[in-house]
Formats: sequence, C-alpha cells, structure tokens
Amino acid sequence: MITALLIFFALVLEYVYDPISHMKNTTVISITFEKYKTLVKKYIYDKYYIYLVFPIAVIVLYSLITYVIDNYFHSIFTFILDLTVLLYCLKPSEFNRKVEEIKFSQENEVKDISSPRFNYILPNHKGRKFFENIFYNSTRNIFTVLFYFLILGPSGSLAFIILDNYIYNDKMKINQKSKKELKIILSIIEYIPIRLCIFSFAVVANYELCSEAWRTSKKEKNLYDSNIALINTVGMASYEKLEIDSKDADEEKIIFIQSIIYRAFLSWLSLIGFLIIGGIFI
Repeated sequence: MITALLIFFALVLEYVYDPISHMKNTTVISITFEKYKTLVKKYIYDKYYIYLVFPIAVIVLYSLITYVIDNYFHSIFTFILDLTVLLYCLKPSEFNRKVEEIKFSQENEVKDISSPRFNYILPNHKGRKFFENIFYNSTRNIFTVLFYFLILGPSGSLAFIILDNYIYNDKMKINQKSKKELKIILSIIEYIPIRLCIFSFAVVANYELCSEAWRTSKKEKNLYDSNIALINTVGMASYEKLEIDSKDADEEKIIFIQSIIYRAFLSWLSLIGFLIIGGIFI
C-alpha cells in the first residue's frame, strides 16, 4: 500500500498544489552534479564514467539514507523523502501545462514561448517537430519515471531523470562523445517502458492502425533513434488518418493526442492498482 499512497499523494499534490514547484527545474540537478564532479574528478579521469557513476551513486546514497532513517528514526520520514523525490521526478501535470501553452501560443500566434524549463520538458517544440516528438516526450516525463519508480523505487526515478538531464538539459555541458555514449545507456533503460507505452497507446486509441504502424515502422541505425521513431510513429498513427480540415486542425490534434496520453496514463494507474492489490508491489 505504500506504493499506492506515494503515487496517490504525488499526483494529488502535483495537480492541486505542488509544494516543491520552485525546485522543479534543471538547475537543481546541474548544481548537484557540479559539486559531485568537483569531488570525483581526482579519482575518475574519463568524463563518460564521471557521468555514468553519478546516477549509480545517487541510488546507493539514497538507499543508505533511507536505511538509516528507517532504522534510527521513523519510517514516516522515509515516506516524506520518497514522496518528495517522486513529486520532483513525475511530471504529468506540468507536461500537460506545457502542451496547453503550445495550444495557447498557436491560437494567439505567440511566436516564442521558450524557457530553459520549457525546452527541457518539450524539446523541439516548434512547428511540426512538436507533433513528431510529443509521444516520446510523454514517456520521458511520465511513463518511464513511473516504470522505474515501481522497479527501483524513488531512487530509480531520480537516476533516470539524471540520465535524461544529460541529454535534454541545456545547462549540463556534456561533450558530444560522452553524450553519444550516454544515449546508448538511456536507450537500453527506455526500451521496455517505451514498448509498454506503445501497447497502451494502441489499446486506448486505434489498435489496428497502431499495430500496423508498429509492424511496418522503419528501423533506425541505433536503438536510441529507433525507440524515439517507433513510439512517435505508433502514436501519430492513431490520428494521422483522421480527416481534420478545419482551420483549428492543430488544436484538434493536440486535444486528441492529450486524450490518448492521459487515457494511457489512467490505464497504467489501473494496472498498477491491480498489481498492488495482488501483492506484487508493497
């Protein structure tokens, strides 16, 4: 039941009142990483391994902290810490707000709504690239975070967010060679969640169109690009054949896409509820 309570309170707080909204920016991880880098650069010389060790160190350190709290203080403090971390990592409401801002900007012909946080939540959001990447961005901000919370706990979600920041946070100054290698790690981590998302998108939208798009999708040269192309292709297949000819075509597509993503999210929560009742999760 602890898993259910954490997810429930995290979602209620984010949608009703987010007490750590001021912390939800890429600066927090950037500053922490810079301090970590200063400590370990005397011992680790390869930049790639410096980047790779950081999320692993976070998981280990988090486990030690929660162990100490559980054994020497009270488990309620662990619950509060877990809730804070999950609230920081899981961003369905914020993702939806950014999509609504895109919709508003198109309705009112606002040319530039960019900000560091906006560019992190929805990279490549200008023009047609917004539609081409929205389904993948939903997995980054919602589904993969939730998946690794269930598998590894809050520290797993935080480790994923750190890896995600390496790729999409403009404030993380990472050389291209290391970024390319980190994309390989990220693509392996995202492999299962993305395919679970594809299946859920197909179930809640148009199963025949989505499954056909999955079978006939073009294979990319590497797994990272293949993951992104696959989920976006399958997601877009659910609305590509809709005959929308009105002047508000883009707005209607955004509304339709939002409904697919949130129906898929509700299906995930329903399944998680059954697994918790069945005793799979604590």
